[in-house]
Amino acid sequence: MNNTLLLNLQKNNLIKILIVNIMKHKFKKSFFLIFVLTSFSSCIENMSEDASPRLKVDKTDISVIQTGKLSTGVQPSVNVIANLGYTTNTDVDWIIVDKPIGKGITDIILNVKENKTGNIRVGYLTISSFGLVEKIKVTQTLEPDTDDGLEVGAVYLDEDFSIFDNDKYANKNGIATDPVANPFDENTIAMRDFPDLKDEFEKRGYGFYNSDDIQSIYIARNYLKLGKTKKQCGLSISLREKIEAGKSTNALLMFNVAPLIKVNKNEGTIIGADPTVIVVEKLEGPGYIGDNSSTISEELSLSHIQSYGQWASFTIPLYGITSKTRIAIRSLQQGMTDSGSNQFRWFLDDIRMIKTIRE
Repeated sequence: MNNTLLLNLQKNNLIKILIVNIMKHKFKKSFFLIFVLTSFSSCIENMSEDASPRLKVDKTDISVIQTGKLSTGVQPSVNVIANLGYTTNTDVDWIIVDKPIGKGITDIILNVKENKTGNIRVGYLTISSFGLVEKIKVTQTLEPDTDDGLEVGAVYLDEDFSIFDNDKYANKNGIATDPVANPFDENTIAMRDFPDLKDEFEKRGYGFYNSDDIQSIYIARNYLKLGKTKKQCGLSISLREKIEAGKSTNALLMFNVAPLIKVNKNEGTIIGADPTVIVVEKLEGPGYIGDNSSTISEELSLSHIQSYGQWASFTIPLYGITSKTRIAIRSLQQGMTDSGSNQFRWFLDDIRMIKTIRE
């Protein structure tokens, strides 16, 4: 049996399996399964002996520091797609790859030797596949490893907003309540009415995503309420006092959020939740969010929360951040006022940032 016939049989068997799964799920995930089916079918055809060679790499330029790693402390890598296989070659002896040959979708790790030459150096990794060629330029600087040397788990930030646990923060309706636990008894206090609280916030490295966000941030019982009708906002965090100057680190940012639950207090019924979506964004300074190229996280949906008493916990990795980095936890719907719902209010609590592994 030749390879093409065998691959076609494998494809037909997979089609049968996916169709059964579609029926079992009663079309609940049919679009996803059909996408997988289409992608796999294309992949099978591309890997047959009769297919035309294809070669693709996810980057053609890599910069590493003196140690041979990225500035984030991670080993450099190249993602390769070569349906009929690939080979590699380097023009220098200080670049070694872990998978010199391969086929399909492959992550090639580059082991770059420490630069002891005293000069910046450049080498090239060549990836070839049946006449197709991709060249990756590797530049190695003399920049030292700036990792702060703290142990994994070291705490950079641990904020529970207990600063709000003070009865002086009150309005005509009384002190702040806990609207996540009980939205029928909501009373949140406008932060703008307490200049001393704003000053304390700034001392802790907190700021606002928009210059006028102070107008739409409120105090709940030991957590924040963010946003109001026709106004979305976010909390910015400066790492100036949290990471040693001149050093860098990889960290996990963890926090809890909840959407505002709309209720009819007279009838004691739930109307629904504000359709808020949260993102983490790097506003300035070194570093990346989520992977080695992003300045904004994936969208963090709260749509699964439709009743009170529920929080969603998220963990976002941060790479190569320094004391000059400033990030924000904010709503995605900035400036949206006429999209059918102009209310994207939410609550924020328990922000933590801890050191994570570098590999």
